[in-house]
Amino acid sequence: MVTTIKIVYCRPCGYLDRALGLARDILNYYQDTQVLLVQGEKGIFDVYLNGRMIFSRYEQKRFPDNMEILQEISKETGDRVLS
Repeated sequence: MVTTIKIVYCRPCGYLDRALGLARDILNYYQDTQVLLVQGEKGIFDVYLNGRMIFSRYEQKRFPDNMEILQEISKETGDRVLS
């Protein structure tokens, strides 16, 4: 089964590099994973796993650490994350 990760980022805020870095880490760790980058605005940086939001910069008042996103994906897929 393919796991789908959607990263919605604020392009005007300059969050593209952060979104690309997270996408790269996800693709490096997991096979059968599709990463979608979606441009947003107004400071958004949200991460969805198979349609379910797993991180919101607005709610958390911070950006995610890439490792915490990888761990959330592992919970869903059962794959181990290398630390």
